[in-house]
Amino acid sequence: MSNKYESGAASFILGALIGVAIGVLYAPAKGETTRKKLKRWANETYEENKESMLEHAQNLKEKVKDRFADAREKFGEGKDKFVKEFNKRKDEVVAKFKKEEE
Repeated sequence: MSNKYESGAASFILGALIGVAIGVLYAPAKGETTRKKLKRWANETYEENKESMLEHAQNLKEKVKDRFADAREKFGEGKDKFVKEFNKRKDEVVAKFKKEEE
């Protein structure tokens, strides 16, 4: 359930950032003034949200790592099952050919 809220919050923040950027870009000010405002706003926003974003990045990294480990484990299980079944069939075929040779 927290993923739903985190995703909604991230979408809201992204929308707000885009809205502010567009508003500043269309404001009736000199380009230099607008660039300074954007830079100051970006720096402030970065500093305010840096810890939160780093935390989210670390959580995402851990989730990806866990999923990759799960996928690797399932792949290994599937490989073992395939090798077992292959060897079983191979033994059956070899036994059948030996039986036919006799």
